[in-house]
Amino acid sequence: MNVIFKVGNIVEERADGLVCSGNVKLNMSGGVNGALLQGGGEAMQAALHAFLKSQGRAYVEPGFAMRIGPEPFHFKSIVYTVAIDPFYDSSVELVVKSLANAFSILAEDGCETVAVPALATGYGHLSKEDFGRALRLCLAKRDWPFQEVRVVLKSDIDQAEVQSGYSRPASAQAERQDVTLPERL
Repeated sequence: MNVIFKVGNIVEERADGLVCSGNVKLNMSGGVNGALLQGGGEAMQAALHAFLKSQGRAYVEPGFAMRIGPEPFHFKSIVYTVAIDPFYDSSVELVVKSLANAFSILAEDGCETVAVPALATGYGHLSKEDFGRALRLCLAKRDWPFQEVRVVLKSDIDQAEVQSGYSRPASAQAERQDVTLPERL
């Protein structure tokens, strides 16, 4: 599998699948979700809120993932995942779980190319380097069927930070931690 780091507008990326992330109340507010909402994704927001209502819940657990699209966008599949807790904190382990759950849905949908932003680094409090590390751990722990994962970022600085975390050898402490991928929720 090819992993590409690039600067661009992720909503315009020509990929089969798109990962977007939001909060535990499933509100599409800023970042990728905000762009989707502005681009005609009101039905996606309605589907997320309808899911909560159908479950009799006010929120979901961090790590949750759900297919929300693709209409009206060009993607084959769009998956919303929650990579933060209710206080917008996150961790490498939580991002690994969120990515794994989102990637599982995209794999089920037959996606060969996937576009992913730096989860939990916008409103969330995770560093871009830690996102890069989480991506590396997620991709290394399972044989994903994707030909290409494109990490699409807003700036050259963001790209450098994510790539640094992805490329940096794990510390001794990190190597001792066994981050396990969950079965899909």
